Amino acid sequence: MSSSVQGYVALLLHAHIPYVRHSATEVTLEERWFFEAVVDTYLPLIDMMDRLIEDGVPFQLTLSLSPPLLAMLEDSRLHMRLRKHLSTLCELGQREVIRLWGDEHFGPLAKLYADHYHRLHLLYDRLHGDLIAKFRSLSSTGCLELITSAATHAFLPLVKNDAVMRAQLEAAVHEFRRHFGSSPSGIWLPECGYTPSLEPHLRELDLHYFVVDTHAHTLALQDEAADHAGLPLRTASGACAFARDPEAGAQVWSAEAGYPGDPDYRDYYRDIGHDLGQHGGAEWAYLKPYVLPTGARINTGFKYYSVTGKGDAKVPYDPARAALKAQLHAEHFIASRVAQVRRLEERRSSLDADAADSASAQPSVIVCPYDAELFGHWWYEGHQWLEAVLRGLAARSDDGVVVSTTTLGGYAAAHAPTTEATLPVSSWGRGGYADVWLQPRSQWVTPRLHAAEDRMVQAAQRHRDPAALSSLQLRALNQAARELMLAQSSDWTFILDADTVTSYATKRIETHLAGCHSILHILEKPTSDKELSTLVHALERKSPFLPELDYRLFLGHSSSHNASGSTLSTPTALPLQEVAVTAALTASSAHHLHILMLAWEYPPHVIGGLARAVCDLSQQLASEGHTVHVVTCQAHGCSSYEVVEGVHIHRAAALPTADTLHFLDRVLQMNLAFTDVVLALSRQGLQIDLIHAHDWLVYYASQSVKQELGVPLLATIHATEIGRNRGKLESPLQKRIHTLESKLTETADHVIVCSHAMQQEVRTLFHLPAHQITTIPNGVSSFRKPKQTDQATNRLLHEAISSVNGSSRLLAFLGRLVYEKGVHTLLAAMPLVLERFPDTTLIIAGEGPERQSLEALASPNHERILFTGFLDENDKNILLEAAALCIFPSLYEPFGLVALEAMASGTPLIASEVGGLKEIVNTGSNGCTFPPHDSDALARHIIQLFEQPAVAEALASNALQSLYPMYDWARIGSLTTELYERVRSDQRPPSLSTTPPKEIMK
Repeated sequence: MSSSVQGYVALLLHAHIPYVRHSATEVTLEERWFFEAVVDTYLPLIDMMDRLIEDGVPFQLTLSLSPPLLAMLEDSRLHMRLRKHLSTLCELGQREVIRLWGDEHFGPLAKLYADHYHRLHLLYDRLHGDLIAKFRSLSSTGCLELITSAATHAFLPLVKNDAVMRAQLEAAVHEFRRHFGSSPSGIWLPECGYTPSLEPHLRELDLHYFVVDTHAHTLALQDEAADHAGLPLRTASGACAFARDPEAGAQVWSAEAGYPGDPDYRDYYRDIGHDLGQHGGAEWAYLKPYVLPTGARINTGFKYYSVTGKGDAKVPYDPARAALKAQLHAEHFIASRVAQVRRLEERRSSLDADAADSASAQPSVIVCPYDAELFGHWWYEGHQWLEAVLRGLAARSDDGVVVSTTTLGGYAAAHAPTTEATLPVSSWGRGGYADVWLQPRSQWVTPRLHAAEDRMVQAAQRHRDPAALSSLQLRALNQAARELMLAQSSDWTFILDADTVTSYATKRIETHLAGCHSILHILEKPTSDKELSTLVHALERKSPFLPELDYRLFLGHSSSHNASGSTLSTPTALPLQEVAVTAALTASSAHHLHILMLAWEYPPHVIGGLARAVCDLSQQLASEGHTVHVVTCQAHGCSSYEVVEGVHIHRAAALPTADTLHFLDRVLQMNLAFTDVVLALSRQGLQIDLIHAHDWLVYYASQSVKQELGVPLLATIHATEIGRNRGKLESPLQKRIHTLESKLTETADHVIVCSHAMQQEVRTLFHLPAHQITTIPNGVSSFRKPKQTDQATNRLLHEAISSVNGSSRLLAFLGRLVYEKGVHTLLAAMPLVLERFPDTTLIIAGEGPERQSLEALASPNHERILFTGFLDENDKNILLEAAALCIFPSLYEPFGLVALEAMASGTPLIASEVGGLKEIVNTGSNGCTFPPHDSDALARHIIQLFEQPAVAEALASNALQSLYPMYDWARIGSLTTELYERVRSDQRPPSLSTTPPKEIMK
């Protein structure tokens, strides 16, 4: 290693706000998004860069400015409203100083805010409101590099037509050139959304670099990824593909360990807009002029408390402590980057001579992209931290590692990458692909966008010659294109995913699509110009956006990249992943399949939820016309072969063994029996297209049958040994089971999991490439309501239900009695519940190794807590219908099928915030959740729902309404079938990754 190591830190801030200009007389909530971004983020950022330049601090920073943001920054109407907003802040600041005069904690804070907003108002006036000109001036110093983004921040991998993708990029480049006088050299792909279909457009538009998420590099390089860490890649277009650095990203973005969550920083959510005037009166009269004209409460920007910690109790904000913490965090960030550069260089210097020579030609670059609005808006001290980082890096003495800031363009020009790779479709969103923009609340959007795309492209092709059009027709086609592009904004589906102002997002999508279709419809029929003129004029006034947009962009620029090469019609571009792929998006190409299922439990041999899931999936697939054979264990009273609901069930009898035989030896015997059955069926002519194995217990048979028959193997991991044992592997048995789980995932051609929590767990534990895992939830069948004549066959259950005599105080738990189900937490909550409602009865249904210890825990209240043992399906339904509440206090829950069954029965439920349960149950929407182990919180929820039966009934009703089609077996069967087809065709789904940075802070 050389005596001096050279490396770079590339900080990139992505500045973007959706186009929220409105023609309403009064200011709207959405326009305030823009105002707050300018006041909290962009003006302080300009102020910070001015200070650095004035102090002679060398720094380099990349800033992407999206076209929607630029359009609003130049809008004279928004200028006027923004200036008024700043004046209002100054006015409120002065009034806050008076209101809090003499308060030792809050008085100085009020003065700080008043001075802060006054300075920003002066800065805005000094710039004459022209932030674009200021950014242009700063870029001329060489300290700031400006780049563009897609025209309306569309998520490009989901754009169907190649011409429409080109229009998004070319319109953005044109707008950048209009504002800054030169073309951008790089682009921020919205949400880091990359697809190989972009490559020809990047080349033709001279866009030389972009950023992708880390896993895109990892998948492209496979085993060599570690050797190229800290280095960009060269793509097919010759562009430089930088990878987001996960370590630097986590230090800022992570909700658990990121800097912004430090207790000393200012709390974003405690704002006087929500705190003051809760009960009306003088406080509300004081506050009302500073909320929305409708009286709706909003953040005012005046926040007096620190993050402090979890819960509502907050301590007053101390700006001095926060500033010190920002400095300390900046120093930590700098030290981390220096150490990282040193590690990367040491790694490359350990390679063989040829590789080392090649790698040493490029210094490492740590790419740190963040949403600009994080700084100042979500993280009040963000600019202080950023300034301290830039000053600290500039002031570092050479201690053997030279780390400087760089712009992405500067690095790409000086150190062009030499390693070429083909990147996969990817994003930095949740799941690593498109889960944020394709999920149940927004699955209707993409098909409608695709239909509008097709229609717009066809209209452009019909009117290729603009000379044959009137000026009104030209304006109409341009406006139709504008409306389509506004509908394509990724922000609307992002809002639907976040479940915030969903009605607004829905309206924006529908309104813009309606505008596009209305214009094209009028153009397609003989009509007077008056109708068209009225519509076009109204839409132009409403959205003076992309003023120089030309509809001919939708003709495309290369016949080799037309709609037939679109991202959706290319099999590798739109993968199957969880709820993202539906019949609405792509018609199933599934053929009649011959499927072999391997599962150690299957009804009536039921141990946990696996048996139910395998049974229901098998029956669903059979109902769709596939031939399904299930090989499982012999069950008492069942024949070795039968057909039930179209599913061929083969029950294998293992060789007789001594009762003392080790558990793993019995598992091996079971697998040998499974293998014998399958191979015998194969010799008899049974066709098998693929194997679907369920959990590690069938690993040996899965491996043998795959090898023998040469067919694809898919494996569903329903749970992991580490998860069941709270992250520890202590006994030899546990370690062996973990090894077998790992071997199954290695052997499988594809792995299926049932929840996002399991997806992350399996990826982390078994180091699987992201494209090899797909999340498909389990489903639930319609609840079979017991007849009035039905009587529980389980004696204890029958007696328990009879004893409550119609009381509404019956609680139910159903599940395996193992530690990770958390029944001990429920038992700990019961004394508080019984103190308030002494007539409450808790029924615990299930069997397991913890039953004896749980009964001992319950003994002080044994008259009110009953253990029934295992319940069959009919008895389980009787209990669900009789219960007032169902409780699922799991400590580890990969999915939570029993929660779906409770929802289907119409019974209100309370569940712990863990694993798959956390994804199924949302407090205040379809149930209640509480932190695992927190018996007090559980007791409070039970008492609250007992005291407010109307609330409990509403939660149950919402749960039942939202259950389908999300967890409908027909839908899940379709998802599974499509995955089968893709694996058989070796068309692997693209990568799935971590939680999207945007959602961490919001």
